Amino acid sequence: MELDPRRLIVLRAVDRYAGVVGAAAALHVSPSAVSQQLAALEREAGVVIIDRSRRGGQRAVEFTPAARLLISHANAIAEELDAAEAELSALSDAITGPVTFAAFLTALRGFAGTAITDLRRQHPALTLSVRQLDDQSAAADLLAGRTDLALVEDDAHQRRPVPKGLRYQALYDDPFRVVVPEDWAEVDDLALLAERPWIDGPRDSAVGQAMRRVRHTSGVKLPAAHLCHDFTAALLLVSAGLGATLVPMLALAAYPTGVRELALPGLGARRIGVLYRQSRKEPTPAVRTVVDALRTAAVEA
Repeated sequence: MELDPRRLIVLRAVDRYAGVVGAAAALHVSPSAVSQQLAALEREAGVVIIDRSRRGGQRAVEFTPAARLLISHANAIAEELDAAEAELSALSDAITGPVTFAAFLTALRGFAGTAITDLRRQHPALTLSVRQLDDQSAAADLLAGRTDLALVEDDAHQRRPVPKGLRYQALYDDPFRVVVPEDWAEVDDLALLAERPWIDGPRDSAVGQAMRRVRHTSGVKLPAAHLCHDFTAALLLVSAGLGATLVPMLALAAYPTGVRELALPGLGARRIGVLYRQSRKEPTPAVRTVVDALRTAAVEA
């Protein structure tokens, strides 16, 4: 028997990411390549790894007792490799390695862009890959290893549920403002806009959450005549005279002409935070450095 430790790492990924497809995404290979590595490992070890007697439909992979034994050794191998990488990084006293960072436009414009600039200057060996993504898939992408950290947004009154294996840190509270067409009458009370048309946000978005909260706490109807996923689109509809909307301050950095901003009471704020993996070996020094830079930039902003 001669076991290839690389195949043990593949087996560990199948266990950690709940199947062949998840492991393939985390390892950046095809599902077929993962299946081939498992088959080769079975031949090398001379044991059955996957219990195929209970497979069917979309059921999760069932491991045999022999596979569980191999997974425990694979975990030990991975821990040793992580420890070696951490010690080498400490020895060189330099923050190195790739970090994939998911963000959205208003956070990039508000403070994350400053953090990225500072990281490039202070840590030239750090390779930062930025993806402008919606935060709806942030947790799944992090757990699958497709990203290393992600900026997310919520209504500041809404507690974000954090899946096991992830950590959340709040960074920035961004106050909401009401924006109305310029030709609407000046008002200082939300109730005066009760019957006007409104541009709402998706239910799970920070704006959607805030609109539900404001309706509940104020008792004002605020009828949703339009739905927009993007602040820019919502502001363009306001500019066209189609309704009022609720947007955070960072989204007002480049709003169109023909609109007016109202700082009415009781609107609250959206909370921008960062999600990243949390385990004995994570976050890595590189990810911790990026989180620290984001926190510093948010405080300064």
